[in-house]
Amino acid sequence: MKSTANTKKDMTLVELQSILGDRIRVTLDESLTPEQRQTENEQSRMIMLIGKQMINNGQLILQTEKLAAQNKSLVSSVAMRLVGE
Repeated sequence: MKSTANTKKDMTLVELQSILGDRIRVTLDESLTPEQRQTENEQSRMIMLIGKQMINNGQLILQTEKLAAQNKSLVSSVAMRLVGE
């Protein structure tokens, strides 16, 4: 994913891990009302789903790069174009 002037910088997996850890701590906060807990859990679920997709995308990019490194003819392949290379 390339950054543009209208978007924030790309998130690293370490940053994602920190955010997910923060969401776990919020979810476990016993001072929340049931309504607040439901809202926080919904937000945590959305963040988790986005994080899971980020990790899946990263795995796909790594697999594609590995294949391209093993077979130079793949450098201009559809797979490489799909991952933005």
